[in-house]
Amino acid sequence: MKKKDKATNPAEPVNGQTTPEDGFQEPQFEGEAEQPREAPEATAQEWQAALELAVKQRDELKDSLLRAQADFQNFKRRNQTARSDGYEDGVREAIAAMLPAIDNLERAIDAAEKADDEAAKALADGVKMTLNTLMESLKRFGFEEVPALGEEFDPEKHNAVMREVAEDPGKVLEVFQKGYKVKDKIIRYAMVKVAVEE
Repeated sequence: MKKKDKATNPAEPVNGQTTPEDGFQEPQFEGEAEQPREAPEATAQEWQAALELAVKQRDELKDSLLRAQADFQNFKRRNQTARSDGYEDGVREAIAAMLPAIDNLERAIDAAEKADDEAAKALADGVKMTLNTLMESLKRFGFEEVPALGEEFDPEKHNAVMREVAEDPGKVLEVFQKGYKVKDKIIRYAMVKVAVEE
């Protein structure tokens, strides 16, 4: 007689594995995390406090930005003024350095005009042209002579080196050396003789 094959019971595990009937568990995949718990909702007072803090920070940043912009504008203005003043000072110094040459050209013209020689007078005309060209070029920078002869003595413009008793006290009687200014700033005071009372 043949041995009966042992029937397998479907409820029994095969090879030690569990079947769905034993309590099936869904497989979990890597990266799957538990869902975070929901945070409790903030109260109206907490929202109000957060809003007030944000408004305060915004106002502080705005004030800081406005101060920085004002400081930068002031810096630009100061820098512009300093550059302009530096340029004007340079122009005045350069022109002041040329004054001895202007004085010498004027002396040469006076000497040549006093001479009886025709050649000297022709030379004086050439020197006059040179001096006039130089003076016209310097006028573009605001250079001009300080009026002195016959004017009221002004210590802001004139340097009195001699006094003489005369009818019009306080008037300039003679100019020994011309004075010059550049844009209302004196670069050399006129050396003058002033009339005084007895």
